[in-house]
Amino acid sequence: MTTLLVLGNINQFTFANSILAANAKAEEMFDQALTNIFVVHSRDSYAKLKSNEDWVDYIEANEVSRELFVDKIVEITAEEASIKKFVDYVEFILKGISNSSNLIVDLTNGTSLQKNLLSIASYILDIKNQYLIDVSKLFELTKERGFLPINILLSSYTPVPDSTRLDSIAYLNLSEMIRYRKIIEAHTNKYVAIDPDSSDKEFFKDNLGHSIQLKLQGDQSKDNAIYRIAASSISASVEDLIRLLVSKFILADTPDGVDRRTFGQKLKIIQAKIEKDAPSDFDVEFFSKFNDFILYLRNSSTHKGKLLTDLEKFKAELSVKMAFPFIEFYTDIVHPLLSSGELSKEPKYMKKLSYAEIKPGETLYYGLDGDDTGKILEELFLACSDESSFRKLSKDVANAISRIAKFVTDQLGKNAIVFEAGDDLLFKGNLQEEMLLEMQVMYSQLTPGLTCSIGYGRSFQEVYLALKLAKTQPGKNAIVGIELC
Repeated sequence: MTTLLVLGNINQFTFANSILAANAKAEEMFDQALTNIFVVHSRDSYAKLKSNEDWVDYIEANEVSRELFVDKIVEITAEEASIKKFVDYVEFILKGISNSSNLIVDLTNGTSLQKNLLSIASYILDIKNQYLIDVSKLFELTKERGFLPINILLSSYTPVPDSTRLDSIAYLNLSEMIRYRKIIEAHTNKYVAIDPDSSDKEFFKDNLGHSIQLKLQGDQSKDNAIYRIAASSISASVEDLIRLLVSKFILADTPDGVDRRTFGQKLKIIQAKIEKDAPSDFDVEFFSKFNDFILYLRNSSTHKGKLLTDLEKFKAELSVKMAFPFIEFYTDIVHPLLSSGELSKEPKYMKKLSYAEIKPGETLYYGLDGDDTGKILEELFLACSDESSFRKLSKDVANAISRIAKFVTDQLGKNAIVFEAGDDLLFKGNLQEEMLLEMQVMYSQLTPGLTCSIGYGRSFQEVYLALKLAKTQPGKNAIVGIELC
Protein backbone atom coordinates (compact mmCIF):
# COMPACT_ATOMS: atom_id res chain seq x y z
CA MET A 1 0.00 0.00 0.00
CA THR A 2 1.10 3.56 -0.71
CA THR A 3 -0.51 6.39 1.25
CA LEU A 4 -0.50 10.13 0.55
CA LEU A 5 -1.13 12.73 3.25
CA VAL A 6 -1.97 16.09 1.69
CA LEU A 7 -3.52 19.40 2.72
CA GLY A 8 -6.59 20.81 0.99
CA ASN A 9 -6.45 23.85 -1.27
CA ILE A 10 -8.97 26.43 -2.48
CA ASN A 11 -7.14 26.30 -5.85
CA GLN A 12 -8.35 23.13 -7.59
CA PHE A 13 -5.56 23.24 -10.20
CA THR A 14 -2.72 23.22 -7.65
CA PHE A 15 -4.50 20.57 -5.61
CA ALA A 16 -5.03 18.22 -8.56
CA ASN A 17 -1.50 18.80 -9.87
CA SER A 18 0.01 17.85 -6.50
CA ILE A 19 -2.08 14.66 -6.34
CA LEU A 20 -0.92 13.57 -9.79
CA ALA A 21 2.68 14.51 -9.02
CA ALA A 22 2.58 12.44 -5.82
CA ASN A 23 1.02 9.50 -7.69
CA ALA A 24 3.76 9.62 -10.33
CA LYS A 25 6.42 9.89 -7.61
CA ALA A 26 4.93 6.84 -5.83
CA GLU A 27 5.13 4.82 -9.04
CA GLU A 28 8.71 5.97 -9.55
CA MET A 29 9.88 5.21 -5.99
CA PHE A 30 7.74 2.24 -4.97
CA ASP A 31 6.58 0.76 -8.30
CA GLN A 32 3.03 1.27 -7.04
CA ALA A 33 0.43 3.97 -7.52
CA LEU A 34 -1.30 5.60 -4.56
CA THR A 35 -3.79 3.35 -2.74
CA ASN A 36 -4.96 5.83 -0.06
CA ILE A 37 -5.15 9.63 -0.06
CA PHE A 38 -5.83 11.37 3.27
CA VAL A 39 -6.75 15.04 2.84
CA VAL A 40 -6.74 17.46 5.78
CA HIS A 41 -9.07 20.29 4.80
CA SER A 42 -9.94 23.66 6.17
CA ARG A 43 -13.64 24.42 5.87
CA ASP A 44 -12.86 26.76 2.97
CA SER A 45 -10.80 24.25 0.99
CA TYR A 46 -13.38 21.50 1.49
CA ALA A 47 -16.23 23.76 0.34
CA LYS A 48 -14.27 25.10 -2.64
CA LEU A 49 -13.21 21.70 -3.94
CA LYS A 50 -16.72 20.39 -3.36
CA SER A 51 -18.36 23.24 -5.29
CA ASN A 52 -16.32 22.66 -8.45
CA GLU A 53 -15.17 19.12 -9.15
CA ASP A 54 -13.46 19.60 -12.50
CA TRP A 55 -10.33 18.49 -10.67
CA VAL A 56 -11.97 15.11 -10.02
CA ASP A 57 -12.51 14.54 -13.74
CA TYR A 58 -8.89 15.50 -14.39
CA ILE A 59 -7.29 13.17 -11.84
CA GLU A 60 -9.59 10.29 -12.83
CA ALA A 61 -8.63 10.83 -16.48
CA ASN A 62 -5.09 10.23 -15.21
CA GLU A 63 -6.07 7.01 -13.37
CA VAL A 64 -6.37 8.37 -9.83
CA SER A 65 -9.80 7.43 -8.45
CA ARG A 66 -11.83 9.77 -6.22
CA GLU A 67 -12.65 6.68 -4.15
CA LEU A 68 -9.10 6.71 -2.77
CA PHE A 69 -9.77 9.95 -0.86
CA VAL A 70 -10.53 10.23 2.87
CA ASP A 71 -11.44 13.83 3.71
CA LYS A 72 -11.09 15.33 7.19
CA ILE A 73 -11.84 18.93 8.16
CA VAL A 74 -9.44 20.27 10.79
CA GLU A 75 -9.36 24.02 11.25
CA ILE A 76 -5.66 24.58 11.93
CA THR A 77 -4.86 27.63 14.04
CA ALA A 78 -2.06 28.56 16.43
CA GLU A 79 -4.19 27.43 19.40
CA GLU A 80 -2.98 24.40 21.34
CA ALA A 81 -6.27 22.49 20.99
CA SER A 82 -6.21 22.89 17.21
CA ILE A 83 -2.60 21.77 16.93
CA LYS A 84 -3.25 18.76 19.16
CA LYS A 85 -6.28 17.73 17.11
CA PHE A 86 -4.22 17.93 13.91
CA VAL A 87 -1.28 15.94 15.31
CA ASP A 88 -3.64 13.34 16.77
CA TYR A 89 -5.21 12.86 13.34
CA VAL A 90 -1.81 12.45 11.64
CA GLU A 91 -0.87 9.89 14.30
CA PHE A 92 -4.24 8.16 13.78
CA ILE A 93 -3.42 7.78 10.07
CA LEU A 94 0.01 6.32 10.85
CA LYS A 95 -1.45 3.81 13.27
CA GLY A 96 -4.00 2.74 10.67
CA ILE A 97 -1.48 1.76 8.00
CA SER A 98 0.79 -1.26 8.19
CA ASN A 99 4.51 -1.05 8.88
CA SER A 100 5.23 -2.21 5.33
CA SER A 101 3.21 0.63 3.78
CA ASN A 102 4.85 3.52 1.96
CA LEU A 103 3.93 7.06 2.93
CA ILE A 104 4.34 10.39 1.14
CA VAL A 105 3.60 13.76 2.71
CA ASP A 106 2.81 16.55 0.25
CA LEU A 107 3.59 20.16 1.30
CA THR A 108 2.42 21.88 -1.89
CA ASN A 109 -1.00 22.92 -0.63
CA GLY A 110 -2.45 24.79 2.31
CA THR A 111 -1.58 28.00 4.12
CA SER A 112 1.90 28.70 5.47
CA LEU A 113 0.69 27.80 8.98
CA GLN A 114 -0.78 24.51 7.78
CA LYS A 115 2.31 23.54 5.81
CA ASN A 116 4.63 24.46 8.67
CA LEU A 117 2.63 22.39 11.15
CA LEU A 118 2.43 19.39 8.80
CA SER A 119 6.18 19.53 8.20
CA ILE A 120 6.93 19.70 11.94
CA ALA A 121 4.50 16.86 12.69
CA SER A 122 6.12 14.76 9.95
CA TYR A 123 9.55 15.40 11.46
CA ILE A 124 8.41 14.46 14.96
CA LEU A 125 6.69 11.30 13.67
CA ASP A 126 9.74 10.46 11.52
CA ILE A 127 8.02 10.58 8.12
CA LYS A 128 10.85 10.77 5.59
CA ASN A 129 9.16 11.22 2.19
CA GLN A 130 8.07 14.87 2.11
CA TYR A 131 7.58 16.47 -1.31
CA LEU A 132 6.25 19.65 -2.90
CA ILE A 133 5.90 21.18 -6.34
CA ASP A 134 8.82 23.58 -6.80
CA VAL A 135 7.10 26.57 -8.41
CA SER A 136 10.38 28.07 -9.68
CA LYS A 137 11.30 24.85 -11.44
CA LEU A 138 7.74 24.48 -12.72
CA PHE A 139 7.77 27.94 -14.29
CA GLU A 140 11.09 27.15 -15.99
CA LEU A 141 9.53 24.09 -17.61
CA THR A 142 6.24 25.58 -18.77
CA LYS A 143 4.34 28.84 -19.17
CA GLU A 144 1.04 27.00 -18.94
CA ARG A 145 -1.29 27.30 -15.94
CA GLY A 146 -4.16 25.17 -14.72
CA PHE A 147 -4.08 21.38 -14.99
CA LEU A 148 -0.60 20.34 -16.13
CA PRO A 149 0.81 17.19 -17.76
CA ILE A 150 2.35 14.46 -15.63
CA ASN A 151 5.90 14.72 -17.02
CA ILE A 152 6.09 18.43 -16.14
CA LEU A 153 4.67 17.84 -12.65
CA LEU A 154 7.02 14.96 -11.89
CA SER A 155 10.06 16.96 -13.01
CA SER A 156 9.16 19.77 -10.62
CA TYR A 157 8.11 17.53 -7.71
CA THR A 158 10.97 18.09 -5.28
CA PRO A 159 11.87 16.40 -1.98
CA VAL A 160 11.82 18.66 1.06
CA PRO A 161 15.22 18.71 2.86
CA ASP A 162 15.28 16.13 5.64
CA SER A 163 15.18 18.22 8.83
CA THR A 164 16.91 15.47 10.82
CA ARG A 165 20.07 16.22 8.77
CA LEU A 166 20.42 19.37 10.85
CA ASP A 167 21.69 17.09 13.60
CA SER A 168 24.61 15.94 11.47
CA ILE A 169 25.68 19.41 10.33
CA ALA A 170 24.82 21.61 13.31
CA TYR A 171 27.17 21.94 16.26
CA LEU A 172 26.29 19.49 19.03
CA ASN A 173 23.10 18.12 17.44
CA LEU A 174 21.01 21.27 17.44
CA SER A 175 17.50 19.76 17.50
CA GLU A 176 18.34 17.21 20.20
CA MET A 177 19.90 19.90 22.38
CA ILE A 178 16.77 22.05 22.07
CA ARG A 179 14.61 19.13 23.18
CA TYR A 180 16.85 18.41 26.14
CA ARG A 181 16.68 22.05 27.24
CA LYS A 182 12.92 21.76 27.63
CA ILE A 183 13.29 18.50 29.59
CA ILE A 184 15.98 20.03 31.81
CA GLU A 185 13.83 23.10 32.47
CA ALA A 186 10.89 20.92 33.55
CA HIS A 187 13.05 18.76 35.85
CA THR A 188 14.73 21.81 37.35
CA ASN A 189 11.40 23.39 38.27
CA LYS A 190 10.32 20.20 40.05
CA TYR A 191 13.68 19.99 41.85
CA VAL A 192 13.39 23.58 43.11
CA ALA A 193 9.79 22.97 44.25
CA ILE A 194 11.03 20.38 46.76
CA ASP A 195 12.78 23.06 48.81
CA PRO A 196 13.25 26.52 47.28
CA ASP A 197 15.59 27.56 50.11
CA SER A 198 17.99 24.61 50.06
CA SER A 199 17.98 23.81 46.34
CA ASP A 200 20.64 25.16 44.00
CA LYS A 201 18.70 25.86 40.80
CA GLU A 202 21.56 27.20 38.69
CA PHE A 203 23.92 24.35 39.57
CA PHE A 204 21.29 21.66 38.95
CA LYS A 205 20.16 23.13 35.62
CA ASP A 206 23.58 24.11 34.24
CA ASN A 207 25.15 20.82 35.25
CA LEU A 208 22.46 18.79 33.46
CA GLY A 209 22.89 20.92 30.35
CA HIS A 210 26.68 20.61 30.45
CA SER A 211 26.41 16.84 30.85
CA ILE A 212 24.19 16.55 27.79
CA GLN A 213 26.60 18.67 25.75
CA LEU A 214 29.39 16.30 26.74
CA LYS A 215 27.26 13.31 25.79
CA LEU A 216 26.56 14.83 22.34
CA GLN A 217 30.26 15.59 21.90
CA GLY A 218 30.87 11.90 22.51
CA ASP A 219 28.25 11.05 19.89
CA GLN A 220 30.12 13.12 17.31
CA SER A 221 33.71 12.32 18.19
CA LYS A 222 33.13 8.64 19.13
CA ASP A 223 35.47 9.27 22.07
CA ASN A 224 34.52 6.83 24.82
CA ALA A 225 36.29 8.88 27.48
CA ILE A 226 33.88 11.80 26.95
CA TYR A 227 30.93 9.55 27.80
CA ARG A 228 32.57 8.73 31.14
CA ILE A 229 33.06 12.43 31.87
CA ALA A 230 29.41 13.06 30.99
CA ALA A 231 28.28 10.27 33.32
CA SER A 232 30.37 11.67 36.18
CA SER A 233 29.02 15.14 35.55
CA ILE A 234 25.34 14.25 35.47
CA SER A 235 25.63 12.12 38.62
CA ALA A 236 26.33 15.33 40.57
CA SER A 237 22.83 16.66 39.81
CA VAL A 238 21.27 13.30 40.62
CA GLU A 239 23.08 13.14 43.97
CA ASP A 240 22.02 16.69 44.81
CA LEU A 241 18.37 15.75 44.27
CA ILE A 242 18.68 12.76 46.61
CA ARG A 243 20.53 14.91 49.19
CA LEU A 244 17.69 17.43 49.10
CA LEU A 245 15.03 14.76 49.71
CA VAL A 246 16.91 13.11 52.58
CA SER A 247 17.76 16.37 54.36
CA LYS A 248 14.23 17.78 54.08
CA PHE A 249 12.02 14.78 54.82
CA ILE A 250 14.07 12.18 56.71
CA LEU A 251 17.17 13.68 58.40
CA ALA A 252 15.89 17.22 58.83
CA ASP A 253 17.08 17.29 62.46
CA THR A 254 20.65 16.28 61.57
CA PRO A 255 21.43 18.04 58.26
CA ASP A 256 25.19 17.83 58.82
CA GLY A 257 24.97 14.05 58.76
CA VAL A 258 23.53 13.96 55.26
CA ASP A 259 26.62 15.15 53.42
CA ARG A 260 28.84 12.58 55.10
CA ARG A 261 26.84 9.72 53.62
CA THR A 262 27.50 8.18 50.21
CA PHE A 263 25.00 8.25 47.37
CA GLY A 264 24.18 4.60 47.97
CA GLN A 265 23.58 5.19 51.69
CA LYS A 266 21.20 8.07 50.95
CA LEU A 267 19.23 5.88 48.56
CA LYS A 268 18.96 3.20 51.26
CA ILE A 269 17.66 5.77 53.77
CA ILE A 270 14.85 6.79 51.39
CA GLN A 271 14.17 3.19 50.43
CA ALA A 272 13.86 2.11 54.07
CA LYS A 273 11.37 4.89 54.74
CA ILE A 274 9.26 4.00 51.71
CA GLU A 275 9.34 0.24 52.36
CA LYS A 276 8.26 0.75 55.96
CA ASP A 277 5.22 2.92 55.31
CA ALA A 278 4.44 2.51 51.60
CA PRO A 279 0.81 2.25 50.44
CA SER A 280 -0.33 -1.26 49.55
CA ASP A 281 -0.37 -0.49 45.81
CA PHE A 282 3.22 0.83 45.72
CA ASP A 283 5.62 -1.51 43.86
CA VAL A 284 8.37 -1.86 46.46
CA GLU A 285 10.20 -4.54 44.48
CA PHE A 286 10.53 -2.29 41.45
CA PHE A 287 11.68 0.58 43.67
CA SER A 288 14.44 -1.56 45.17
CA LYS A 289 15.65 -2.98 41.85
CA PHE A 290 15.53 0.41 40.14
CA ASN A 291 17.68 1.94 42.88
CA ASP A 292 20.14 -0.95 42.72
CA PHE A 293 20.43 -0.67 38.94
CA ILE A 294 20.99 3.11 38.94
CA LEU A 295 23.51 2.82 41.78
CA TYR A 296 25.47 0.09 39.99
CA LEU A 297 25.38 2.00 36.71
CA ARG A 298 26.54 5.18 38.38
CA ASN A 299 29.39 3.51 40.29
CA SER A 300 30.63 1.41 37.37
CA SER A 301 30.61 4.30 34.90
CA THR A 302 32.03 7.09 37.09
CA HIS A 303 34.75 5.22 39.00
CA LYS A 304 37.82 5.24 36.81
CA GLY A 305 39.15 1.99 35.44
CA LYS A 306 42.12 1.18 33.27
CA LEU A 307 40.16 0.30 30.14
CA LEU A 308 37.72 2.37 28.11
CA THR A 309 36.07 -0.44 26.17
CA ASP A 310 32.93 -0.16 24.07
CA LEU A 311 31.04 -1.82 26.93
CA GLU A 312 32.24 0.87 29.34
CA LYS A 313 31.23 3.52 26.81
CA PHE A 314 27.77 1.93 26.54
CA LYS A 315 27.34 1.91 30.32
CA ALA A 316 28.45 5.52 30.65
CA GLU A 317 26.06 6.64 27.87
CA LEU A 318 23.22 4.64 29.47
CA SER A 319 23.99 6.26 32.82
CA VAL A 320 23.49 9.70 31.25
CA LYS A 321 20.23 8.69 29.57
CA MET A 322 18.85 6.94 32.66
CA ALA A 323 19.50 10.00 34.83
CA PHE A 324 16.40 11.68 33.44
CA PRO A 325 13.85 8.93 34.18
CA PHE A 326 15.52 8.53 37.59
CA ILE A 327 15.05 12.25 38.34
CA GLU A 328 11.46 12.04 37.08
CA PHE A 329 10.74 9.02 39.29
CA TYR A 330 12.01 10.76 42.43
CA THR A 331 10.37 14.15 41.74
CA ASP A 332 7.02 12.82 40.48
CA ILE A 333 6.53 9.67 42.57
CA VAL A 334 8.85 9.55 45.60
CA HIS A 335 8.69 13.24 46.53
CA PRO A 336 4.86 13.36 46.74
CA LEU A 337 4.90 10.28 48.96
CA LEU A 338 7.43 11.82 51.31
CA SER A 339 5.90 15.30 51.39
CA SER A 340 2.14 14.72 51.56
CA GLY A 341 1.84 11.94 54.11
CA GLU A 342 0.68 9.44 51.49
CA LEU A 343 2.89 6.83 53.10
CA SER A 344 0.53 6.45 56.02
CA LYS A 345 -2.76 6.63 54.12
CA GLU A 346 -5.02 3.65 53.79
CA PRO A 347 -5.42 2.18 50.27
CA LYS A 348 -8.30 3.61 48.26
CA TYR A 349 -11.47 1.65 47.53
CA MET A 350 -13.58 1.83 44.42
CA LYS A 351 -17.32 2.37 44.40
CA LYS A 352 -19.83 3.29 41.73
CA LEU A 353 -20.59 6.99 41.35
CA SER A 354 -24.25 7.69 40.68
CA TYR A 355 -25.61 10.87 39.14
CA ALA A 356 -27.45 11.61 42.38
CA GLU A 357 -24.05 12.13 44.07
CA ILE A 358 -22.80 14.68 41.53
CA LYS A 359 -23.15 18.32 42.52
CA PRO A 360 -24.51 20.84 39.99
CA GLY A 361 -21.64 22.49 38.15
CA GLU A 362 -19.07 19.92 39.37
CA THR A 363 -16.45 19.10 36.74
CA LEU A 364 -16.15 15.45 35.77
CA TYR A 365 -14.02 13.61 33.24
CA TYR A 366 -15.75 11.41 30.66
CA GLY A 367 -14.16 8.73 28.49
CA LEU A 368 -15.90 7.29 25.41
CA ASP A 369 -14.49 4.25 23.62
CA GLY A 370 -15.86 2.18 20.73
CA ASP A 371 -16.70 -1.41 21.63
CA ASP A 372 -15.01 -4.35 19.88
CA THR A 373 -13.48 -2.25 17.07
CA GLY A 374 -10.44 -4.54 17.00
CA LYS A 375 -12.65 -7.64 16.81
CA ILE A 376 -14.66 -6.15 13.93
CA LEU A 377 -11.42 -5.41 12.07
CA GLU A 378 -10.34 -9.02 12.53
CA GLU A 379 -13.63 -10.18 11.01
CA LEU A 380 -13.10 -7.84 8.06
CA PHE A 381 -9.60 -9.23 7.53
CA LEU A 382 -11.04 -12.72 7.30
CA ALA A 383 -14.18 -11.92 5.30
CA CYS A 384 -13.29 -9.07 2.92
CA SER A 385 -11.44 -9.18 -0.37
CA ASP A 386 -11.28 -5.44 -1.11
CA GLU A 387 -10.32 -2.24 0.67
CA SER A 388 -13.66 -0.44 0.51
CA SER A 389 -15.07 -2.06 3.66
CA PHE A 390 -12.00 -1.08 5.68
CA ARG A 391 -12.08 2.44 4.33
CA LYS A 392 -15.80 2.83 5.02
CA LEU A 393 -15.43 1.56 8.60
CA SER A 394 -12.53 3.96 9.22
CA LYS A 395 -14.50 6.91 7.83
CA ASP A 396 -17.66 5.97 9.75
CA VAL A 397 -15.85 5.69 13.11
CA ALA A 398 -13.84 8.90 12.55
CA ASN A 399 -17.01 10.75 11.53
CA ALA A 400 -18.92 9.45 14.56
CA ILE A 401 -16.20 10.57 16.99
CA SER A 402 -15.93 13.95 15.24
CA ARG A 403 -19.71 14.52 15.42
CA ILE A 404 -19.85 13.52 19.07
CA ALA A 405 -16.90 15.82 19.82
CA LYS A 406 -18.83 18.67 18.19
CA PHE A 407 -21.88 17.75 20.28
CA VAL A 408 -19.69 17.98 23.40
CA THR A 409 -18.19 21.36 22.47
CA ASP A 410 -21.65 22.71 21.66
CA GLN A 411 -22.76 21.76 25.17
CA LEU A 412 -19.60 22.45 27.18
CA GLY A 413 -17.41 24.80 25.13
CA LYS A 414 -14.40 24.36 22.86
CA ASN A 415 -11.98 23.58 25.72
CA ALA A 416 -14.00 20.57 26.88
CA ILE A 417 -12.21 18.10 24.59
CA VAL A 418 -9.08 16.70 26.26
CA PHE A 419 -8.26 13.92 23.76
CA GLU A 420 -9.75 12.77 20.44
CA ALA A 421 -8.23 9.98 18.34
CA GLY A 422 -9.44 6.84 16.60
CA ASP A 423 -12.54 5.60 18.40
CA ASP A 424 -11.59 7.27 21.70
CA LEU A 425 -12.80 10.54 23.19
CA LEU A 426 -11.91 12.14 26.53
CA PHE A 427 -13.68 15.31 27.66
CA LYS A 428 -14.54 17.23 30.81
CA GLY A 429 -17.54 19.13 32.13
CA ASN A 430 -20.93 18.22 33.57
CA LEU A 431 -23.50 16.46 31.39
CA GLN A 432 -26.81 14.88 32.24
CA GLU A 433 -27.00 11.12 31.78
CA GLU A 434 -29.56 11.64 28.99
CA MET A 435 -26.88 13.37 26.94
CA LEU A 436 -24.50 10.45 27.41
CA LEU A 437 -27.23 8.12 26.16
CA GLU A 438 -27.72 10.44 23.18
CA MET A 439 -24.01 10.11 22.35
CA GLN A 440 -24.31 6.33 22.31
CA VAL A 441 -27.27 6.59 19.94
CA MET A 442 -25.27 8.94 17.68
CA TYR A 443 -22.32 6.54 17.60
CA SER A 444 -24.57 3.64 16.63
CA GLN A 445 -26.39 5.62 13.94
CA LEU A 446 -23.21 7.04 12.38
CA THR A 447 -21.48 3.64 12.26
CA PRO A 448 -22.80 0.28 11.04
CA GLY A 449 -24.71 -0.22 14.30
CA LEU A 450 -21.59 -0.28 16.48
CA THR A 451 -21.75 0.46 20.21
CA CYS A 452 -19.57 2.47 22.56
CA SER A 453 -18.99 2.51 26.31
CA ILE A 454 -18.70 5.61 28.50
CA GLY A 455 -16.96 5.95 31.87
CA TYR A 456 -16.85 9.02 34.11
CA GLY A 457 -15.23 10.18 37.34
CA ARG A 458 -13.65 13.16 39.07
CA SER A 459 -10.05 12.25 38.11
CA PHE A 460 -8.18 10.63 35.24
CA GLN A 461 -7.63 7.51 37.33
CA GLU A 462 -11.35 7.25 38.10
CA VAL A 463 -12.47 7.75 34.49
CA TYR A 464 -9.90 5.16 33.35
CA LEU A 465 -11.22 2.57 35.81
CA ALA A 466 -14.82 3.49 35.02
CA LEU A 467 -14.28 2.96 31.29
CA LYS A 468 -12.56 -0.37 31.90
CA LEU A 469 -15.47 -1.48 34.08
CA ALA A 470 -18.05 -0.28 31.51
CA LYS A 471 -16.44 -2.41 28.83
CA THR A 472 -16.73 -5.53 31.01
CA GLN A 473 -20.51 -5.21 31.29
CA PRO A 474 -22.60 -7.83 29.41
CA GLY A 475 -23.23 -6.52 25.92
CA LYS A 476 -20.99 -3.52 26.68
CA ASN A 477 -22.65 -0.25 25.46
CA ALA A 478 -22.64 0.75 29.16
CA ILE A 479 -22.32 3.99 31.12
CA VAL A 480 -20.43 3.67 34.42
CA GLY A 481 -19.22 6.20 37.00
CA ILE A 482 -16.46 5.42 39.52
CA GLU A 483 -15.31 7.09 42.73
CA LEU A 484 -12.14 6.21 44.67
CA CYS A 485 -12.47 6.76 48.39
